[in-house]
Parts: sequence; structure tokens; C-alpha cells
Amino acid sequence: MKSKLTVAAVSVLLASASGGFAVAADYPPSAKTGPADPAMQGVLERTRPPGVPVGSFLFLPSLFASAGYNSNITASGVNEKSDALFIVRPAAQLQSNWNRHFLSFDTYFESGSYADYSTANWENYSFGTNGRIDVSADLEIFGYARFSHLNELPGDDETDTGLTSPLPYDQTTAGVGFRKEFNRLWTRVLFDYRNRSFDNFLDGVPTDQQYRDGQDYTLTGRMGYFISPLTSVFVEGKYRWSFMEDTNFDAEQYWITTGLQFEPSRLTRGEVFVGYTDWSTDGTLDSVPHFTYGANLNWFATPLLTVTFTALQDVLTSNYAVGGIEGSSVLSSTFGIRGDYEWRRNLLLSAWFSYNNQDYYNLPRDDDQYTAGAELRYLINRYATARLTYSYTDFTSNFNGINGVEDYDQSIVSAGIVLTY
Repeated sequence: MKSKLTVAAVSVLLASASGGFAVAADYPPSAKTGPADPAMQGVLERTRPPGVPVGSFLFLPSLFASAGYNSNITASGVNEKSDALFIVRPAAQLQSNWNRHFLSFDTYFESGSYADYSTANWENYSFGTNGRIDVSADLEIFGYARFSHLNELPGDDETDTGLTSPLPYDQTTAGVGFRKEFNRLWTRVLFDYRNRSFDNFLDGVPTDQQYRDGQDYTLTGRMGYFISPLTSVFVEGKYRWSFMEDTNFDAEQYWITTGLQFEPSRLTRGEVFVGYTDWSTDGTLDSVPHFTYGANLNWFATPLLTVTFTALQDVLTSNYAVGGIEGSSVLSSTFGIRGDYEWRRNLLLSAWFSYNNQDYYNLPRDDDQYTAGAELRYLINRYATARLTYSYTDFTSNFNGINGVEDYDQSIVSAGIVLTY
């Protein structure tokens, strides 16, 4: 699982490029389609366009285009290269407008181009579907499926691998599950599948990505209890099998957690949890038994201010080799905060900060990454939004200068427009 939050400034720009809809996701759909009451929505959610009725569906097209500047396109500490960056991203979503059940299809294409260094260009695309069947008032079945062709950009790698140009990969995700309520008790069971295949060449040079080429299967069971109509306490058990092309990286991981889940309300939405996880493999990588946590919580501080807290701890793997050690398990810990403020009805201000630490268990290596940014959105009319975005990333490692590891910083500024209908 990729657990860095906003690991590169480019990721920040792209994450908000689609205007809050028609966004590709690698996670299961929400059990609900979202509240209509603006008081139960975040600041950015209230800017969604109404869409075009197509029978009993709504068609939501969008086009994002931007021009900007990247101070360090290779995310490196030496021989830095800067360049102008142009991004174009058309997207579309077709979602049902039914009283019961839900069905949605979405797709996007994204092109990132640099003015001088064409080897840093990338193209992404994705298409998928998710849906829900309301069997009864207290039972629903849901599922999703998606195929994506993506690029891992310099500075955006799961663990620092010294990428100096985009690394393409294909990813297929799918899942099916159900949710059942028993008065104040409820259960949720989900089975997820993910397959990834990375390119064997990086800018014309062979690259070995077998340690993360392969499949993950995850079974999750959660039981909750409504302590109020909008708040539940829950316990969860999760088990994952990972089968990689390099069998030394095959792994098993389980989680036991407990937490709180908040349905859309006038104060909070999302969930927080704490617990224990154990990651192990039959290969040479160290096992990782550890305390774990996670959070994705929206706090509606006022009708004009939404604050989002995020946190996640997970175990990753790296093929970083030094001193005869080939690869390592990595404990990745991330914290983030974001604020969205409606300064005027047509003027929105956003700011964010995130921190990621990666502790290598097979090596005395420790990496830190800080990302901060801000964005100004001007709602020209109901169909067009102008954006001015800045993001700064700082990466440091106690292995700086050892076998390709480099401290670096990166700034990206971008001006763009989102057209919706």
C-alpha cells in the first residue's frame, strides 16, 4: 500500500485537478452517495457542478489545464534541472440519480509535459466503475473495479529509489463487500485485489522492479456499534497476502484495530483508529510487529472553514542495496493537515502540510519528508474555476550521499483553470 501523503508537489497539484469529481480511486466506494445539505459538506465540495441529466444518470465532464514551473524535476540534490511544466487533464463521470442503488463510471486522461526535458514527460489514464445494491434498508452490497496506467514521478516513489524520470506502471484494482445492520450493531466485510506491473526500463536503462510487481489480496472485517445516530465505535481485523515476482518479497500482514467512525454530520466526518499490525515474509527481510494508527477526519470548524486531518502507518518494502544487504522492510509513518477557507463566495483559500518518516528495518537508514503548500481558487462562474497553487517539498536522509541517496528540495508553482459542466 502506498502510504505517503502528498509525497511530491506534483501529486498535490494533480490530486485537486479534477474539481472534486471524476477522480480515479483505488479504494472501495462509500456506502453513501453523500449529503445534499451544504452544512454537512466541506468547503470544496460545495463547488461541485450540477451535471448534465442523461436519463436517470448525471454526466459530469471536466477539463483541467495548467502552466507552471518545477525547480527540481529530477528530485535530486546534485545536477538539479528546472523547467516549465504543462498539464492537461480531461475527465468524465457518469453516475446514477436513483432513489435506491447506485452506479458510477469514470475515466480520465492526463498529460504532463516539460518545455525542455521531454524525458520527464508522462501520460496517465484510468477508467473504472463502482456501485451499490440496496438489498434492504439494513443490507447493502457494493463493489468496484479499475484499470490505471500511471507513472511514478521523481520524488513520488513509495520509498526513495532515486528516480530521475517517470517510471510507468499498470495497476488493476477490484473489490466486493457488504454492509449489514442489526439494530445498533453493524458489520462490514470487504475483499480487495490489486495487481501492479512496473516498466522494466527507466529512461532507457534496465530497472528491477520485481520486488513490487505482483498481487495483493486483502480481507477486511469490521463490526461497529452506534453510540449515537451519527457516530460508531468499531473493531476491525484485516489480513493481506502479497505475492511478488521476486519471492523474497512475498509477505503476510495482519491488523487488529479499534476506532471511531463519524457519518456526515454538522461537526465531523470520517474515522480514526489505533491498533497493532504484524508484517512478515519468508525471505531475508526483517519482520515488522508494530503499533499502528490511521485517520481521515474532516472537521467543519465553521460553515466557512473545513479542516482535514490525515494519518497513516503502514509497512512498505524497498530494494535499496548497500553493504551486502539487498532490500529492506520499511515502516512508513505519515501525518497531514489541510485547511479550506471560503474567504468570499467566489474566493477559496487552501493550505496544507504533511510529514512522512520512513524507518528501514534491515538498515540503519531513516528518511524524512516535509511537504507544504497553498492554493487560491477563484470561482469565475458555475462552469469555470481559476487556480494558483504553490507547493514545497524537503527530503532528508541520514544516508545522504550513500549509494545514490540524495537530500533535495523542490518547489512547484502553477496557474490553471478547471472547466466543468
